[in-house]
Amino acid sequence: MILLMSVYVLIYDFTHVCVSLYEIRRRRLLYLHIKSCKVRFGNNQPDHRLPPRLFATDRFPSGRHNIYSKPELLAFIRHVLRDTEEFKYIRSSCFGKLFDLPARQCPSSGKLIHAMLTRQLVCGDKHTLWSVFGSDPIKFGLQKFGTITGLPCGAFPVGYTLDKEDQSTANKYPDWIKLIGKKRFTTIADLRHKLETDRHMPGRKKLQLALIIIVDGVLIAHQQTPRPTLKYVIMVQDVDAFCSHPLGRESFIKTIDCMKPPKFVPLKCEDPIGAMVQLLKQESLRLRGFPLALQLLAYQAVPKLQSTIPIPYDSRTIMDLDGPNLPFYPAPSAIDIIRVEADPDLQVTSLIPIHSQPQPGWGVWPDVSNDDRVSYMEQLIADHRPFTKDLWHGGVTSEPFITATTNDEDQPKAKKTKPEAPPKNAYKPKTLTKKVLKARKTSKKKDTVRKQRRISSYFHAAAPSSTSEDKILELLSGISDQVTKLQKESKLLRKMLKRKKTTTYSKRSAFNTLLGEGLVKKGNNAVAHKGCQTEPTNVNIPVSSHDVCHTHTEPKTDSSHHTL
Repeated sequence: MILLMSVYVLIYDFTHVCVSLYEIRRRRLLYLHIKSCKVRFGNNQPDHRLPPRLFATDRFPSGRHNIYSKPELLAFIRHVLRDTEEFKYIRSSCFGKLFDLPARQCPSSGKLIHAMLTRQLVCGDKHTLWSVFGSDPIKFGLQKFGTITGLPCGAFPVGYTLDKEDQSTANKYPDWIKLIGKKRFTTIADLRHKLETDRHMPGRKKLQLALIIIVDGVLIAHQQTPRPTLKYVIMVQDVDAFCSHPLGRESFIKTIDCMKPPKFVPLKCEDPIGAMVQLLKQESLRLRGFPLALQLLAYQAVPKLQSTIPIPYDSRTIMDLDGPNLPFYPAPSAIDIIRVEADPDLQVTSLIPIHSQPQPGWGVWPDVSNDDRVSYMEQLIADHRPFTKDLWHGGVTSEPFITATTNDEDQPKAKKTKPEAPPKNAYKPKTLTKKVLKARKTSKKKDTVRKQRRISSYFHAAAPSSTSEDKILELLSGISDQVTKLQKESKLLRKMLKRKKTTTYSKRSAFNTLLGEGLVKKGNNAVAHKGCQTEPTNVNIPVSSHDVCHTHTEPKTDSSHHTL
C-alpha cells in the first residue's frame, strides 16, 4: 500500500513538472514572438524612414477620371486589317505586343486608376510612381511600362524635344495633304472611317493611317477628341524609322506627368503636393497618355483585383477577338476595390519581373534624383520584410475614414421589380368590366397618390449610374473644350476686325482738313444769320463751361416763342 502511494506521488510530481515545463516553454515562445513582432513592425509605430503618403491611410477621396486614350482602337485595327500584310508588319514591329494584352482587362477602369493614384507615396523621383495597396508598395516606372507594353523605351535622338508644336498650318504641309487630306480639323474618328470604308486605299497608306491611329488615339492621346499630330504624320512617311522611335518613353512621359504632383513654379504653383491633392479631390481628372498600363500593372501585381471584373474569366487577348470592340461590362466600383484591399489573404507583388530590350538607354533616366527614403523602402522589399499599414505615415486627413463595411457609396442599389402581369388568357371579360367600373368610381385623390408613388419610384429606380456620370462628365469636358476654342477664335476674329477697321479709315490730308473747316464755318454763319431774325447773338463772347453744359442738356425751343 505504501509502495502504491509512493508511486502515485511520483507520477503526480512528474506530471506537475511536465506541465510546468510546458507552461514555461509556451510563455517563452510567446515572448519571443512578441519580441520579433516588435522588431519587425516597430511596435505598431510609423517608420519615418519610409516615404510619406499623399493621403492618409484609409482616407482616400472617391472620384473618377476622364481618360483620353481609347484602347478599343486596337481591337478595331485588328478587325479591319485582319489577314493583311499591313497587320503582319504591325505584329512584327514594336506595336505587336499591344495586341497580346488580355482583352478582359483592357476596358479602362477610372475607379481603379483613381485608387492607385490616391494611394501614391510622395517621392522625389518624378519618373516613378509608388502606390501602396493594402500594406505593400507597388512600383510603376519606365521599365515596368516597357515590360507591359513592349514599346521601345530607349533614349531620344539628339535634338529631339517634346515641345508642343503649332497645328494651325498642318493642312498646308505636303505630307499632311498626302496622308490626311486638305481638311484642317481632322479627327482620329475620321481616319478610322476612312480606313474602314475606302476599299481602294493603297496598302502603304493603310499602314501609315493605322500607325497614326495607334499613336495619337491610344498611346499619346492628349485631347478629348483625338486628332493626328503633324510631327507623327511627318515621321510616319518612313515607317521603319517611325517604329524604331522611342515611342514608349514618350508615351510614358505623357502618362506620368498628369499622375504625379506638378513642378514647382514661383507665383504659379508654389505647393505641388496641395495642387495634386485638390486635383484628386475633384469629381473628374483628365488623364493623358496611356494610363491603361497602370491598370494592367495593378491587375498583375494584385491578382485578386481581377475578381472585381463582373464577367467570367477569359484568357483571350486582343488578337483572339472576333469583332472591333473590347468586352463590355460595368466598371468595378470603389467598394469592390476597398473590399479586395481589406481581404486578409491579399497578396501583392511589389516589383514585377522586368523584360529589358536591347536599346541604348532603355529604361534609364539621365536626370534621376536619389531619394534616401525610396532606397530604404527598396532595401526592405529586397530583404522580404513584411509591411503593415501602421508603418506608413503622413498624408492628408481631411477625407473620412473608410472601411469595407461602411463605405457603401458606390454600391449599386437593388432595383424594385414589378410583379409580372398574368397572361392575357387569364383575364375574363366579366371581371374586366367590373374592374373598369370600379376604377371609374374611385376618387381622384387616390389616383393621384398612386401616380405620385409610381413616379417617385420610377425616378428612384432610374438613378444615374457611374457609367452614365462618366459619359456626362466626358461630354461636359468636351463641350468646355469646344467653348474655349470658340472663345479663342472669336477673340482672334475681333482683333482682325478691329485691325481691318483701323486700316480702312485713312488719315485726313491737309486739303480735306481745310475743306472741312470751310464747310463748318459756312454752316455756322448761315445758322447765325438765321438766328438774327429773332435774337442777336455775339459770336466773339467767350462761352463758359457752365453755359456749354446747359446748351447740351436743355432741349431746343422754337424761335417763335422768343418773339412773342
